[in-house]
Amino acid sequence: MSSFTTIRRGREGLTRIGQVMPFAIPGRLAHMPVDPTHRRPVLLAALTATIALLSVVLPFSATGAGITAAAAGSGHTIVAGELRTFSFAAWTGADGVTSGKAQVDNREINEKFQLSVDCLKVDRSFAIVSGVISRHTDVHANGLTGIFGVQDSGEGLASRPDLITQVFFFRPGVIRCTDLDPVDAAAFLVPIEAGNIQVH
Repeated sequence: MSSFTTIRRGREGLTRIGQVMPFAIPGRLAHMPVDPTHRRPVLLAALTATIALLSVVLPFSATGAGITAAAAGSGHTIVAGELRTFSFAAWTGADGVTSGKAQVDNREINEKFQLSVDCLKVDRSFAIVSGVISRHTDVHANGLTGIFGVQDSGEGLASRPDLITQVFFFRPGVIRCTDLDPVDAAAFLVPIEAGNIQVH
């Protein structure tokens, strides 16, 4: 498996065409720089997407209608002073099958991609999500495994911001969400600037 020695600031899993982030099993992610700059604009589009995603997934979870675990949300973070917007919805049915979609737009490097979710691991308010990159501005990334973590910090004005990692890319078959625990992603979580994440 090819790897790299330094990560370009703002890049998700790829550093240059065709190369993939290395991974040390079990579960210790390589260094991922995060720009600490924070802004507080509220993105109407992100909030609208959150409502749409949660309205599809979470009612099933709440009513027990065949959904055993679910995570969904949307919003943005800041990477190198630029917006990185995200939206995702993932759920596992009573049959054990996980489905969902995720989308990221990283404006710092003009990178957009979609993830077809096939794995969801929920540990209380924390979720790890993985799947196959189905569309990417760098075609070499299509077909790779993408994996990320989120934490639901609660609801209401008094709650802390929800948290999310960037998406890490791996060659198919190397790793999936069930191989990781919350401790593996804890160092890479950053607060979202606007939006909402819910984990059930």
